[in-house]
Amino acid sequence: MSAICPSCSWPSPTVVSAHGTIRYLRCVCGRWLISESGAVIAAAGDSSLAEPVADIA
Repeated sequence: MSAICPSCSWPSPTVVSAHGTIRYLRCVCGRWLISESGAVIAAAGDSSLAEPVADIA
């Protein structure tokens, strides 16, 4: 598998589920990844598409 974690660069995340060419992976750093045909196309977690929400203590 050529999917590499974009967070920690781990070269072989574990396949948790597969549906056709789509693979749902879990990395050793804890990140969830979605790959299609060996390329990571999505990852759960922080995104640069939105401003982080401040924690209210």
